[in-house]
Amino acid sequence: MLKKPRPRLLTMSFSIVAVLMLLLSACGASGTPAPSGNAGTPVKGGTFTDDLYEDVDSLIPNGVSETYATLVDQAIYAPLFYGDSKGNVHPGLASEIPTQANGDVSADLKTWTFKLRPNVVWSDGQPLNADDVNFTWKLWDNPKFGAYSTTGFNLIKSADVSADKLSITFHLSAAFEPFVSIWTDGSYAPMPAHHFASMSPDAILKSPDNLKPSVVSGPFTVSESVVHDHFTLVRNPKYYLASQGYPYLDKIVFRFVTDANTILKDLQSGSIDASWFLDVQKTPAYKALSNYTLTRTSTSAGFEAIWINEKNPILKDATIRKALAMAIDHNALIQTARRGAATPLCIDHPSGIVPGYQADASCPKFDPAAANTLLDQAGWVKGADGVRAKNGQRLEFQYSTTANNAWRAADELILQQNFKAIGVKINIQNYPAGTFFGNILPMGDPNKYQLAEFEQTYTYDGDDSTNIQCSQIPTAANSYGGGNFAFYCNHALDPLLAKELGTTDTSQRQAAFNQLHSIYLTDFPFITEYEPHDVAIYKNVVHNYTPGPMGAQETVNVWNWWCTGGKC
Repeated sequence: MLKKPRPRLLTMSFSIVAVLMLLLSACGASGTPAPSGNAGTPVKGGTFTDDLYEDVDSLIPNGVSETYATLVDQAIYAPLFYGDSKGNVHPGLASEIPTQANGDVSADLKTWTFKLRPNVVWSDGQPLNADDVNFTWKLWDNPKFGAYSTTGFNLIKSADVSADKLSITFHLSAAFEPFVSIWTDGSYAPMPAHHFASMSPDAILKSPDNLKPSVVSGPFTVSESVVHDHFTLVRNPKYYLASQGYPYLDKIVFRFVTDANTILKDLQSGSIDASWFLDVQKTPAYKALSNYTLTRTSTSAGFEAIWINEKNPILKDATIRKALAMAIDHNALIQTARRGAATPLCIDHPSGIVPGYQADASCPKFDPAAANTLLDQAGWVKGADGVRAKNGQRLEFQYSTTANNAWRAADELILQQNFKAIGVKINIQNYPAGTFFGNILPMGDPNKYQLAEFEQTYTYDGDDSTNIQCSQIPTAANSYGGGNFAFYCNHALDPLLAKELGTTDTSQRQAAFNQLHSIYLTDFPFITEYEPHDVAIYKNVVHNYTPGPMGAQETVNVWNWWCTGGKC
């Protein structure tokens, strides 16, 4: 979101049973977060300063699609489940991962029971229990609220809260294997019913709580919120793991910057402790910083792609979309734009998503000559300026991505030449991330969005229905109703999506994903460019800073961060 729009696509897919096995091996019965990262005895104290590459428009769970909101949310909200740096899922506020084996999930995947930890409270001291979970899903399903994602939540027919308010049982209208994953990490954490129930749903994202939540549940609370400048977070003494010493840090300052040069200058001056989602074009400069450590995720849960707006009549032609796919020099994108911080990919499941990733997918070859032939045969003729036209229409499109992003700007220059070689002209018009993801993509105005580049990141499961199903096309009435920003509708996908959502059998899910890939690589509603690997940097005095490939990414274990001697 956002770096990536953070759809409830899901990374590193796990069957429910597999998640339980990972849980048992990585987390004790008490639910203490598994230790990770640098060795040493943690010390409490310190103010940690982190540069964020993009601004944040909301800190309300499920209120926006911004990646950086996800990072901050993880620090101020305690989720039912949380992911770690390897993409494994653990119980958070929930006392266990629901599975068919422990009786918390029905055989048909339509009934799910979440069991909560006792004696948990909000930052204002009020009880945090199943009533809050029940309030939250109903709010997110209310169109007046304007939730970023309703996927999965909109399948809930009803929910029963136990008498002791320590469990909630959901009844779904259809099988939904990723039900745990949609509740994972801070951006999908329960909201305080006692605080928000008196507000109109459409007023919540407009209230002062939008950017300075006053009632939270995570390791930190918001002490200062300066719009477009910074958030200051301080330790929450009522955090449910406070008795176990978490969080270690006294304070975190998330600062917003407008360009990668500012991050580099802050690193060179030593004024920040870390930054994530770095401009890979500046990798040599980062490596020259002796008091910092540069790190890169070993796997990826995201894919960078060109999304094609089929509201544009010309782009509804699959022949044109296929020709564009054949004209792209993926190696140049990886080596020149990404400085090698990416790997080849042509489908919508990167290597970190299993089931999902398909190593033997039939990828289109880089073949400009064949692409030219394809367009010739379709009657598109090159004019004096080299741009193809037919029946008075030109193959000239606006190409957009997030502004002030160096490697995407480099992508655009490479693609501009690639497409020029087949008689297609692209005019570059980039937008601030908030505008791009909040307006341009979901509104789908063909005069403002024709071809758009961004990264999609999965969150703990490989379900891709949010991005591609007909029902996920945003509408005028609900522009945040789904993430199908290609406005592509093919009902042949429906049974395959139902199949992968309706079973925990990994082989059956993989077979469905493979069939979906074959359709995507025929119709090309999007064109995958590569699998990016995120780059981050942290001071050598920082410990347990271990960004993950999905979900909250940089802040997956923010309560575990600490600095040598308690001084950052």
